[in-house]
Amino acid sequence: MKIDDDSATRCSLLNTVVTLATKLALLGTCAALSISASGQIPSAGGALPLSLAMDAATETIQVCEARGFKVAVAIVDPDGVIKVQARGDGSPIHSQGFSFRKAYTIMSMGPMIGADTNSALINKITGFSPGLPATASSGTSSLLFLPGSVLVKQNGQAIAAIGVSGAPKSLDDEACAQAGADKIKTRLADVSPN
Repeated sequence: MKIDDDSATRCSLLNTVVTLATKLALLGTCAALSISASGQIPSAGGALPLSLAMDAATETIQVCEARGFKVAVAIVDPDGVIKVQARGDGSPIHSQGFSFRKAYTIMSMGPMIGADTNSALINKITGFSPGLPATASSGTSSLLFLPGSVLVKQNGQAIAAIGVSGAPKSLDDEACAQAGADKIKTRLADVSPN
């Protein structure tokens, strides 16, 4: 009888260890995917100057408004820290938080994966494993795998990310973010990053 109890105890303990090991492996995967954005950008790079960030944010909101979308925009620096954030008149209450999370996601993972937009990032990581976006999102509350953000690059370096939320379709958010990035693109060559 004691042997059966020990056997049952051992099986239970083994199941617990296997479950814990699986959870730790999953946690390691999530941690690897949510590496700080600053680890992705060489320190020799820089950040988008505030004046250009404000122009990009204004253009983003105006383009969305012209298309009938009430949105919020967030622009983050290479460390994933908010540089500019604006909530357009009448945009949904959740859009401000989502715009930051979209910008943070592309800034923290885009350079590492070789993607310049959240939609491209989603396509690439879904190609690795269809459930990877959901798994990675469960590791941190800052990641949001929905289209709606673009990297701003200067000389091939990501110096900012623009995230947008509020349009009925996230691809419309991304088109507005791209319009904001395009607005300042030609002026990036004239400015040295901070």
